[in-house]
Amino acid sequence: MVQVNVSVALAAPAARVWEFIGGFHSLAEWSSSIKSCVPERGGRVRRLKTTDGAVIAERLESFSEAEREYSYSIVSSPIPVRNYYSTLKVSGTADGAGCTVQWSSQFEAVEAIEQAMVDVFQHLYESAFVDLKRIMGI
Repeated sequence: MVQVNVSVALAAPAARVWEFIGGFHSLAEWSSSIKSCVPERGGRVRRLKTTDGAVIAERLESFSEAEREYSYSIVSSPIPVRNYYSTLKVSGTADGAGCTVQWSSQFEAVEAIEQAMVDVFQHLYESAFVDLKRIMGI
């Protein structure tokens, strides 16, 4: 099992950032890699369509408004990984003026492409954080 952890410090209160990204179905609003996000199964699943046409179904596994985090798994995807589990979390700074957003995942991949899959997800998370800063103006 491999892990990917990417975080970004933002000059905005955690509550403001969480309000923007904390909805399980909001990813298309702040990541330019995602063309659309459609809720299914009463909102427990989101069907993402990427800008390159891939369709990925992800299931919400846990959600905590108080902790400002949610976790999800991939249900179906053309991406060659298994047992993908990811968490998105927003943590406030001690002074309340800023926050850190962390996006982490763990998954299994065939050894020959393991590093390539790590690179893909790391790039996806980093690019989404660049988009988030631009869209929120922070």
